Amino acid sequence: MKPVLIAIIIICLSFPANAQNLIKGVIFQKGTSSRVAGATIQNLRHAITSRSNGLGEFNISVAIGDTLSISKSGFLQQKIVVSSLKDQVVQLAKTVQLSEVTVTGQSKKQELDEIKREYRRKGSYYAGRPPLLSYIFTPLTALYELVGKTPGQARRFNRYYSRELQQSEIDRRFNAYTVSALTGYEGADLRNFVETYRPQFEQIVVWADYDMVNYIKKSVISFESAGRPAPASLPPLPKAPDLREKIIIKD
Repeated sequence: MKPVLIAIIIICLSFPANAQNLIKGVIFQKGTSSRVAGATIQNLRHAITSRSNGLGEFNISVAIGDTLSISKSGFLQQKIVVSSLKDQVVQLAKTVQLSEVTVTGQSKKQELDEIKREYRRKGSYYAGRPPLLSYIFTPLTALYELVGKTPGQARRFNRYYSRELQQSEIDRRFNAYTVSALTGYEGADLRNFVETYRPQFEQIVVWADYDMVNYIKKSVISFESAGRPAPASLPPLPKAPDLREKIIIKD
């Protein structure tokens, strides 16, 4: 009789832990007071599904220890483990379409192109690098391109031009806005992360948006495991020369 009684007591004690309870919750867009309607909430253990209403509210059957998956198109999926039967407040972060990030890369290119046109107006048509045929058909122009002062400046500017366009392309793909949207970093942590994990141009040109997001996520793991360190300090860079002034030729 006693073994049966003990078994009944054990069953009764364990039953509440596995019992299904209806909990309520509300879903907000992360960092705002906007509520997210039409999100799918799924209890992964019991394959129960619910959806948030027009006010972002939902209810779903759960037991302590169940895992809820909350997802909606345009937002990053989130999983939470039910640790209590209190109302749940969920913050969903929006996904980032890297192609939609607006930076000053194009305006920078336009500015540099204008300087290149100024060199052409000053007589440097080949930026100090005349083609082979010019030595035959326009030998004086070719000679000027090799030894002239303005073409020499144009050659130096072209090297600068290439470097600047490469850096602008990195800024277009990897910038504080993109990193913050994917990681939630702000302030000093955001600045330190962007400076420490800034990719190279050779990486950027072969990465699709998916590769960039993966790179940022892997870098977050490294950044967190290192204790969110500040980047190594470097000596200040010398002031860059004003290239616009160099192209002015006195008559």
